[in-house]
Amino acid sequence: MNTTDDTGRCQSVCPIMPTTDVGRSVRFYESLGYTVAVHGDFVMTRRDGIELFLSLMPDHDPKRTASCVFVRVDDAEALHARWQAAGPDRIKPLRNTNYGMREFAVLDPDGNMMLYASPLRTA
Repeated sequence: MNTTDDTGRCQSVCPIMPTTDVGRSVRFYESLGYTVAVHGDFVMTRRDGIELFLSLMPDHDPKRTASCVFVRVDDAEALHARWQAAGPDRIKPLRNTNYGMREFAVLDPDGNMMLYASPLRTA
């Protein structure tokens, strides 16, 4: 398979996650510094170079289904500190992984998890 062919080249990915309350999701993602556009029952968020979408699913049960998005960032520690200071209560502690990343999880009000991670610094 030729991976240098520009035909059909992938440009970006925008995961679509469930929400049971559009207004609550808008407020949560805005508190993390995302810009938000609402189109009826569909929410489009953007921060820096990433987009996360949410779709209204009133019957969504976070105990039965889960969404997880891995987001590479420049500095997980700095972003974690900024968001901790801002106050959203769904930010988990920083941790080092066995795959060489410094990461933390954020759970939105519908149980969707975003892992924000940067490579571990080597001394």
